[in-house]
Amino acid sequence: MQITLGQASLGAYAIAGCPHLTSLALPPHYLFVSSRVDVGLARKLELALLILVAGFLIACGTEEEAVSPSPSSSAASPQTPAASPTVVATISVGSKPWDVALNPSTNRAYTANEGSNDVSVIDTETNGVVATIAVGQGPSSLEVNVEANRIYVTNAWTDDVSVIDGATNTMRASIPVGQGPWGVAVDPTTNRIYVANSWSNDVSVIDGASESVVATVAAGQHPSSVAVNSRANQLYVTNEQSNDISVIDIDSGSVAATIAVGESPQFVAVNPETNLVYVANAGSNTISVIDGESNAVLATVPVGQGPRGLAVDPGANRAYVVNTWSNDVSLIDIATNTVVGVVPVGRAPWSVTVSSVSGRIYVADTWDSTISLIDGVSR
Repeated sequence: MQITLGQASLGAYAIAGCPHLTSLALPPHYLFVSSRVDVGLARKLELALLILVAGFLIACGTEEEAVSPSPSSSAASPQTPAASPTVVATISVGSKPWDVALNPSTNRAYTANEGSNDVSVIDTETNGVVATIAVGQGPSSLEVNVEANRIYVTNAWTDDVSVIDGATNTMRASIPVGQGPWGVAVDPTTNRIYVANSWSNDVSVIDGASESVVATVAAGQHPSSVAVNSRANQLYVTNEQSNDISVIDIDSGSVAATIAVGESPQFVAVNPETNLVYVANAGSNTISVIDGESNAVLATVPVGQGPRGLAVDPGANRAYVVNTWSNDVSLIDIATNTVVGVVPVGRAPWSVTVSSVSGRIYVADTWDSTISLIDGVSR
């Protein structure tokens, strides 16, 4: 097996308070692996690097201190501490949750547990796990079709998507897709599911009715996340290696535009009310704000260390960004594009979602195998 590192880097990180380790050069977020069966291994290697950093901090007696960038890296502006909102509950789930998604209609939350190859089902009224569903190997991301009550889970190791019936908490199908499926998005209006395949550099289009792939669309280099903009009838795909976003016209299935963003873009989210698109750039510690009409970058917002997952709450006029290296969530006022607060969460937070009904925020803490529940803006 041959593994080569990509070109973009998360930068050199100074270990605060450690007299023996002045800096630690970290490899990039993504690894390029020569064999499709090594996709999950690449992600495990990434997690191992995170654990290695934690080990250095523990050895120096600074486990609880943040890892801040050295002057040579891309430094984020200081964030304003937030007294509110706060974490109101911590929910234990399966091993190493990479993603979390909600179905407000059924009061259920779902986590993709990469370490245990299953999905945890959470009752959002009691905050307890009510079911555990075995899926494919290396579940990475998941999304809910609220209208059909179906949950779609990408399995990076087995190159397929597990389809879960939300009413019975059982697997109803396994759909082969491209190589290294990672991000997934659902368009409930058309009953189409879009899967970003990191290693075949394309997007699989699944018909929810037939539960089969009906099209494959080329993307950029190492696509990791996808979002649907129903208002513009477009898809947005983050390409980690090429540091850009592919804008795909849904009708034609062709790339309509390519937008340069920050370093190592991870996740993308759309505000359907304003037609604005938000991209988390893990390598440059920023959020790119894109106009969905002109495809122009309108603003770049500094956040915490290693931003990955993000979610937009139009009702609260907020965007929430999880910062994996600083173990917190940045609260962005989307009217002013400024950080207005920071909420500490568990270790290595990887993804986030927000309830459109309660305003509560759910964060997947990968190291702790928990979900941090934040009391957001009430409706």
